[in-house]
Amino acid sequence: MSREARFQWLGTLILIGSILCWSAMPPMLKALTPHLDGWVTNGVRYPFAALLWLGPLIHQFRRGGINHRIWTRALAPTCFNVVAQVLWAWIPYFLDATLMGFLVRISVVFSIGGGFLLFPDERRLAGHPIFWLGVIASGLGFGLMSFGGGEVRGSATLVGILLVLSCGAFYGLYAVAVRYSLEGSRPWVAFPVISIYTSIALFLLMFVFGEPRRLFDLSMGWVGFLLLSAAIGIASAHTLFYMAIERLGVAISSSTQLVSPFLTFLWAFLFLGERLTSLEWVGGSILLGGGMLLVWSQTHFIPAALDPKRSPVEPEPGD
Repeated sequence: MSREARFQWLGTLILIGSILCWSAMPPMLKALTPHLDGWVTNGVRYPFAALLWLGPLIHQFRRGGINHRIWTRALAPTCFNVVAQVLWAWIPYFLDATLMGFLVRISVVFSIGGGFLLFPDERRLAGHPIFWLGVIASGLGFGLMSFGGGEVRGSATLVGILLVLSCGAFYGLYAVAVRYSLEGSRPWVAFPVISIYTSIALFLLMFVFGEPRRLFDLSMGWVGFLLLSAAIGIASAHTLFYMAIERLGVAISSSTQLVSPFLTFLWAFLFLGERLTSLEWVGGSILLGGGMLLVWSQTHFIPAALDPKRSPVEPEPGD
């Protein structure tokens, strides 16, 4: 077997690992809702994931692999990330895990569309019919999924729909902010720095708005489950996705992540008993198809802002 063949095989396995990690997050967060509020789940999960990255970050610092400017340049992406993460943590209280996994993929519209504002080379997408077809399909799919359940899905409240739409918007802006502010920074340095800043903010918000005392009521099993969700959804999923980008490229790695909502449905069906209506299945398929078209529209050229050799890869929603 050639070195190149082994390289691609490893990249494929890594990519599959990242998809599995992200697909498991909505059901895991949904399972935690009876025990903790969203402020507390955020205040524990992100700091724990940041601690897992602290060792590698210190190693990079000691070997001179960290530009001191990253500490100020990471502040803007952190602001968007904090808001997105707060919204993400509260969505399971208003939506089922399956809907949550599908609808948050609307972020790809905000991410690519938001790039028009800051990156002139990305504005060429505006003249591409595939791009606009993807935008229309994503919007149509989002609408069908949001309101296709009718009375069958009473938990899919308007509040939940607004939360997931806002969350997708802020994750999209987060991606744009990372591209703009952290160009030239390697992912395994940029993400741990943002994780540290995000953890500080979410930890403080937990004590201001949350009920951290409820942590003492958790059994050791649920504490382990909470920490496991952080290790899988934040520390591992991001790392594996960044590694896949380096081996397989941006287009393949991003487009295949759109498979994760279907896996989320499988986990939610097996462990939470959730189901989708026929109209919701149609809407979800159209939404993800629109996302695929948006990613495909980018493959016709590689803007400087999306060049994986120049800037960190786009963050994924749903950690």
